[in-house]
Amino acid sequence: MQSLNLNILLIKILSFILLFTHAGYSSAQQDNIRIAAVVNEDIISLFDIQSRIKLYLTTSGIDDTVEVRQRLLPQVLNSLIEEKLKIQEARDKKIEITDKEISNAVSIIEQNNGIKPGEFLQLLEKQGISEVTFYDQIKADVAWLKVVREVLSRDISITEEEVNTVIERLKSNQGSPEYLLAEITLPVVLGARDRDVYDLAISLVERARENIPFPALAQQFSQSPTAAVGGDLGWIAETDLENEIKNAIRKISPGQISDPIRTLTGYSIIALRDKRAIAEPSPLMAAVTLSQIYLPTTGANKIGTDQLNQLSYRIQTEVKGCDQMKKWGDEIGGPGSGNIDLIRIGGLPAEIQSEAANLEIGTPSRPINVPGAILFIMICSKEEDDGLPSPNQVYSRLENEKLDTISKQRLRDLRRQALIDIRL
Repeated sequence: MQSLNLNILLIKILSFILLFTHAGYSSAQQDNIRIAAVVNEDIISLFDIQSRIKLYLTTSGIDDTVEVRQRLLPQVLNSLIEEKLKIQEARDKKIEITDKEISNAVSIIEQNNGIKPGEFLQLLEKQGISEVTFYDQIKADVAWLKVVREVLSRDISITEEEVNTVIERLKSNQGSPEYLLAEITLPVVLGARDRDVYDLAISLVERARENIPFPALAQQFSQSPTAAVGGDLGWIAETDLENEIKNAIRKISPGQISDPIRTLTGYSIIALRDKRAIAEPSPLMAAVTLSQIYLPTTGANKIGTDQLNQLSYRIQTEVKGCDQMKKWGDEIGGPGSGNIDLIRIGGLPAEIQSEAANLEIGTPSRPINVPGAILFIMICSKEEDDGLPSPNQVYSRLENEKLDTISKQRLRDLRRQALIDIRL
């Protein structure tokens, strides 16, 4: 059946959807029994397609017109087919998806998009969208993540040599640009017109530039596995980017969205979240041990102004080294005084970071105002950051990259092996 003219089928399906939506056809029973596609043993109804299109339009803010629905149709049908394949694979591998896992996934989506708990479902209800279509999408994403982690990960192996190769490459490219990216991938699937996919990409770029959260758009529209994490690609070296992506990124600044980028398979939209130099040492990544003295300015242990000024002067002029700093803290300091084990400067409170980053070992800091006290710190030891990730960090990165590759390959295999019947 896949040899049928999909353009004609999709146009026919669209005509039904438009009839239901714009001509006032309201029989949910009729919608449910009309079959748009069969994926192995599972059915996709016209009601499923209609509901998902409405969900896409609601979450993106794109105008609801006949032309927009026509552009969305191939993408929506493709998404629903892939979701069926993901659920089927999880079922075949005897992987269960619990209500708690789905609820946690919904909570993460709400948090990432600045939405209060339950607010998104209220929006769907207000727009007349069944929450089932949203939960079905989340269930497929959760199921696939579990398939990847519990099944596909067994085929992943990473050697010490691979880790060392990455570290050596980072050393050789140290100082070169790398980018923190997110993506929306829109393939030109079978039955879709290139122009329709491009127009959809343009609409999404406009919405993203109008401050619709990029992760929300990616979760709904992107056809990449990264859609489950809001399109997040992490840090990628410029040398690892395709030329089309690289050229587009060079034209924008952090916080901006690219124009649609034509790739071999369709169109990509890139959000440039940040930019830095590869393996560039950061003062905030330096690891230090500290000794500190708190001089309380409020509460029962409050120190008077005159005594506070006197103690502050003596700490800065008389204390030499961490042993003496610790002793003074025990004698005159309030609660919280004493030594702090190894910590990265970036892990310290913001008001302390800049002072710690520029402080010489064994030298008391200037007075630092913190809530309820005046604070003095002293660096006892310091391990400068060399900018390079640890072997464990490299291992995790390689693992994620390989899982992403094998995930895409498995989904392609499932689609190729499946019996997919698109019909009326």
